[in-house]
Amino acid sequence: MRKTISDSKSLVEKMLEDTAKTIDSIKDDIEKTVVDYTFVPGKDIIETDDSIIVHIDIPGIKKKDIELKVTETKMKVTAKLEEEHAERSNYVTHHDRKAGFIRRSVRFPKKVMPEEAEAKYQNGVLTVEVPKLEKNEGLTVEIK
Repeated sequence: MRKTISDSKSLVEKMLEDTAKTIDSIKDDIEKTVVDYTFVPGKDIIETDDSIIVHIDIPGIKKKDIELKVTETKMKVTAKLEEEHAERSNYVTHHDRKAGFIRRSVRFPKKVMPEEAEAKYQNGVLTVEVPKLEKNEGLTVEIK
């Protein structure tokens, strides 16, 4: 039996469709893995005359598991989410908590003095206050 161009075209289209489905499946698996192991928390940036204040929501994290790095132009927060392994007997418990890492980088609106940064972690919110390198002190200008 002789194959026609139409038959060959159908075979190629089927192979391309199967390849596309496989790639989509792999892409979905990778995206799920990234989402499962990395979480980007919400943030607020407040600029005062003297400093920059950043609030980052990272509830359920132990203070010892948070790493904070501050430079003149940005700050980076990394925290480890521990998965709880509860052993239960006689019944099954569903666990919906994720394990992995939280990462958040924040670019400051102005240059800051990282060596004077202060951070506190309370009620699931990390608050970082960093003095500005250049203060917004008003300059009186003589009117001529």
